[in-house]
Amino acid sequence: MELEIKHRYLVFPVNTVHTKKRLSFWRGEEAVYSLNIHLDNLEPTFWAYVDVERFRGERLTLTVEPAMELSFRETDEMELPDLYREAWRPRVHFTTKNGWSNDPNGLIYLDGVYHMFYQHNPCAPKWDNMHWGHATSTDLLHWTEEPIALFPDANGTVFSGSAILDVENRTGLAADGGRSPAVLLYYSASNQYMAYSTDGLKTIQKYNEPVIPHVTEGYCDPNVNYCEELSAYLMAIYVRGEEYAIFRSDDLLHWTLLQKLELKGDHECPDLFPITDNEGTRKWVLMGARDRYLVGDITEQGFVPSQEIRALHYGRTAYAGQTFSGLPNGRIIRMDWEKWKAPTPSLSAMCQMSLPCDLTLERREDGHYLAAKPIPELKALFLGQEIYENLSVSETQDIVLSLEPRPYHLALRAPDMDPDAKLTLTFFGRTIDLNMEKNLGEVREWDFPLSHTFRGLDLEMVIDRMGPELYLDEGRIYAALLLEDMVPDPNLPSLRITADRPCKIERIELHPLESIWKDAEAAEAP
Repeated sequence: MELEIKHRYLVFPVNTVHTKKRLSFWRGEEAVYSLNIHLDNLEPTFWAYVDVERFRGERLTLTVEPAMELSFRETDEMELPDLYREAWRPRVHFTTKNGWSNDPNGLIYLDGVYHMFYQHNPCAPKWDNMHWGHATSTDLLHWTEEPIALFPDANGTVFSGSAILDVENRTGLAADGGRSPAVLLYYSASNQYMAYSTDGLKTIQKYNEPVIPHVTEGYCDPNVNYCEELSAYLMAIYVRGEEYAIFRSDDLLHWTLLQKLELKGDHECPDLFPITDNEGTRKWVLMGARDRYLVGDITEQGFVPSQEIRALHYGRTAYAGQTFSGLPNGRIIRMDWEKWKAPTPSLSAMCQMSLPCDLTLERREDGHYLAAKPIPELKALFLGQEIYENLSVSETQDIVLSLEPRPYHLALRAPDMDPDAKLTLTFFGRTIDLNMEKNLGEVREWDFPLSHTFRGLDLEMVIDRMGPELYLDEGRIYAALLLEDMVPDPNLPSLRITADRPCKIERIELHPLESIWKDAEAAEAP
């Protein structure tokens, strides 16, 4: 089929239970864009908005294999009924408008704007056809979804990577007197590629050649940061198994292998960044996709760990986190991809980004600990505050507090908690067991530590449509619980705390949260 491209989107009918087809766009003999797509003209359950703006004004030929009739419509806007008001759309977490999202990529703060790129499939609410989606924010809460930033090409699909501002124009990509280029590094077909922008990420251009050509199968997920100690750029790359590599460059274009090292218990999506601890000492952290981390220093030989591996995240549903580059005043903000499957197929988007967290590093007697806490900007979503102090709970006396059917922020402190107590925390009908004797939080067959300090109970929680995120022991322990059994039930709007013995809770704070999506309040529920 030959078609003149006159609109931004071609909208195709999709049903993911039916056969996957290969849809290709041809300019003469050259396939300029190809997608895997479950085309279904008869019983569609999803509408794929395929962005063809870059081909506007051209005549292209469309083919599909296996061959079938092509049915589509053309439009310049996404026409998604009840967008952000859908029954299971998260209210305080970023979700893409339509399709699938996973790993956050290229997180960068530039000219007062937070840019979040992410792995994205516009053709279905499931993984495939990796593009880089793009969203912007001025407060890390309210996001504007921008047009897709990077598309698959002849080199393959566009997998995970990072971003940095080339402040000194070491790449030479800035025009004379022009602004510093923002550089995006990504992985495709066993090569590390680069794209760049000289207009503040309004437009993005791919660099022609890979900056690290094919080394061996498995090298992926480039993460770049500037290293003051070496006056050079460092790139951490995942290799295979539990092995990572660090490369060095003076210009972001030419890289040499500096070292290889292991991060036991982790794999994929490295994040290598400097951070200043509570004593004012500059350290470096290497983290993997499962939030296992090493703390150490950078020398001419590479990253030198100064302690054993620790874990920050103990959940099952947060993965592939990344810190923002370019933040002022040494602030470290990190976001994860949070995996979930909607309880109903009616939702056109799948998966969410975690709530942005401030990372801090604390030196203790037994070494350094990272801590993750919800950003203080979250307070802008507070619709009120309820504070309860000096509460008692026992085997005969429960604590029961009413909630509204909407997202919540909850904070609980009990520094004098009985070390042998067993408590149960139930919110919107979902239960977490807190076993102080074993120092474990328990959800079904899965558990996580309550503290690294073993002094009382410190718990913070953000509850959204698909489940809660927990921050324990002043953030040293993070657990995302976006499990099917933890989806809040708005028919049971209460918080209940039970205990097997008398216990004192010093303080509980409850904050109902406003939706980050405009006009979504009418459909509010947790």
